[in-house]
Amino acid sequence: KQWYQRRVRGEERCCEEGVMSAHSICFTSTSTPDTCLAVRPLLVHRTCARDSDCLGDGRCYTPHPREGYLLQITHSNSDKAALFIGDPAHLFHSITTSDYTARFLWRDLPNTLELFLMYVVSLSGALAIFNAVPGLYLDGQHMLDAFLDLVLGGHHGHKGWVMFVVMATSTGLVGVNVIVAFVSVCVMYQ
Repeated sequence: KQWYQRRVRGEERCCEEGVMSAHSICFTSTSTPDTCLAVRPLLVHRTCARDSDCLGDGRCYTPHPREGYLLQITHSNSDKAALFIGDPAHLFHSITTSDYTARFLWRDLPNTLELFLMYVVSLSGALAIFNAVPGLYLDGQHMLDAFLDLVLGGHHGHKGWVMFVVMATSTGLVGVNVIVAFVSVCVMYQ
C-alpha cells in the first residue's frame, strides 16, 4: 500500500504525454483517473476484469491504451516472469525459442549454427542466380547459347545477333547495378 500511496500522490508522472518512467507505467481504471503504478507489485494480486471482481474497496487497473499490452512471460522451469509492455508483434519477431537445453556446450550454438547455414545458403543461391545471368564471362552465356540452339534449331543466321543483344543488355544491367550499389554505399558512409 505504501508504493501505491507514493505513486498516487504524484511523485511519478508517467501518465503525462511524453514522460517515460523506468519503474512504473500509466494505468487506467473505471473509478479513478489515470494513475502511475509499479507493475511487479500489481502482479501478485488476482487478475480482474472490473472493480466488482475485487474484494473490498479494491480497484481493477488496466494499462493505459497508449502503453500497449502488458504481457507476463513465464517459463515452466522458472518462478520469475519477464514483463513486456508494447505490441505483441514486436515480441513475436524478436524472440526465438528452442527445445535445446545446453549442459556443456556453448549455449547459443544451435541458433548460431542455424543462422550461419542460412547465410551460406542465401549467399550460394545469390551467386548461382548471378552466375546464370547471360552476361560476358558468366555461365549464363553458355546457357543462352544452348537455349538458342534448342529454340532456333538448325537456323543459326540470327543466333549471333540475338546472343550479342541479350549479352550486351545483361552485361550493361549488371554493370549499372554494381555502379549504383557502389555509389549508394559511398554516400551512406560519408
